[in-house]
Amino acid sequence: MTKSALAVTLLLAAVSLPAPAQDLARAEQLFERHCAVCHGADRGGYIGPALNRDETRIGRAEIDGKILSGAPPTLMPQHPSWRSDLSARDRALLVELVATQPRRTVAWGLEDVRRSLQVLVADESRLPAGPRYRIDNVDDLMAVMSRGWQAAGKEAKVLFFDGRTHRKVGEVPTGYAPHLMDFHPTEPRWAYVRDDAGWVHKVDLYSMRTTRKVRAGLNGTSLAVSRDGRYVAAGSYVPHTMVILDAVTLEPRRLLDLAGVDPDGRMVEADAGMILALPTANRFVVALEQAGQVWIVDLDRPDLPVTRITGVGRHLHDGFLSPDGRHLVVASYDDRVNTVIDLDEARIVRKIPAGCKPHLGSGAVIRSNGRLLGIGTNIGEADCPSFEVTVFDMERFEVVKRIAVIGPTESPAAHPDAPYVVVDIVGSGPNASKIQFIDKNTLEVAHTLEVAGTLGHSHFPEYTARGDAFYVSSRYRGDRSMGARGGRLVVFDARTLRELKSFAVDVPAGVFSRVRARTVVVGMQPSLR
Repeated sequence: MTKSALAVTLLLAAVSLPAPAQDLARAEQLFERHCAVCHGADRGGYIGPALNRDETRIGRAEIDGKILSGAPPTLMPQHPSWRSDLSARDRALLVELVATQPRRTVAWGLEDVRRSLQVLVADESRLPAGPRYRIDNVDDLMAVMSRGWQAAGKEAKVLFFDGRTHRKVGEVPTGYAPHLMDFHPTEPRWAYVRDDAGWVHKVDLYSMRTTRKVRAGLNGTSLAVSRDGRYVAAGSYVPHTMVILDAVTLEPRRLLDLAGVDPDGRMVEADAGMILALPTANRFVVALEQAGQVWIVDLDRPDLPVTRITGVGRHLHDGFLSPDGRHLVVASYDDRVNTVIDLDEARIVRKIPAGCKPHLGSGAVIRSNGRLLGIGTNIGEADCPSFEVTVFDMERFEVVKRIAVIGPTESPAAHPDAPYVVVDIVGSGPNASKIQFIDKNTLEVAHTLEVAGTLGHSHFPEYTARGDAFYVSSRYRGDRSMGARGGRLVVFDARTLRELKSFAVDVPAGVFSRVRARTVVVGMQPSLR
């Protein structure tokens, strides 16, 4: 037995514990407070891996070691950054929970959602009539998700910048790591944030305040606001549901259990990999990851009926719409294809070959030499022979070019007035701090840029509304406890690629331009002048 294993064994044996039922209850409370936001409320995995006796493949000593030392280069923080929140006794309880307890079965139904609703501003009519900060156009707002060291606490918040002056204009705390933001399509003051603990926050962009929040699920990322602004949809991983909320009050209107027969004939529960609002009709479209189905929810009919499209692919994830809103392109990880669906006719049109594990992010569409082209990023696999960005014609849905890049890619960024498609290089290799630039005319990699001072990741590029600059989230594990540099938000000139500004941010993640509210797909957004 190693010294570390012996130390853990002695620690577990030496701690004087009360009755087992009390041990388990205390351990569950600790897990909920410190771990569930990343590893899943059911301990079945979420952003972090599963932590239960059936899926965790490491022993007690290694479990304790990861709690104590973190897991570089992932987001897992080191124990010293937890300060006095986690004693040796509590750490021992967590080790036993992970090593001996199965995955939890959890439920969060419509009444649970309804009871969780919190009204933080009773009279929204008293909110300011316009922004309380200086900004020429609210569409210039850039929202940056700051996860915080522990994916919770005071550093978990949304930061807002003026995309024209690159000046910070406000911030809104979320309590748990914010993941995704969507904007109201007709009322510019409202935005909605989804955090990794499942809460949906209704945010007033004028006063930078959360006016209401509701827990739509226990973990989940997907979020969308309907074309007419009446509804917000939130999909969850734990449990496997999608909730449709009233956009004004956040009161739940309908809950859908996400389950169906997968392409191999098995009935499975499914995560909500992606939800989009259609621009041509009051409908939501949701991808059921494990079930390989896409559902269309009609919001104009009283019972909100669902049309199901089956056989879409194995392990669906994110996707994007064609500029006219008629076609959906959705990534199928395990089949290595991007499936095209005609949403008007509710049928599969084509399956476009893609690289290793296609991951489309928010997607991007560009005009290049008279053609309308879709940009398909690929997040890669351990045995991926080569990494590529797949470019395909958005009318014929045929591959136009495979562009070799230096690593797996996740989130493409494009703008009609910018010369490049920007792709981030993800993973943990030596290129993870780099971003690459594809010339829109030649469809070749024109530049590779390493974000200076970054030891970890440079992710989620997003152009400003005017297309003259783009923002990038960069981080080194998000943990300063051992003297490591914290994360940064970096702003670059879109043409010269010169760094314009840099801001310290604790574990920065997704970046979202307010102009997305008037955009069907990234790359086709309207320009501001």
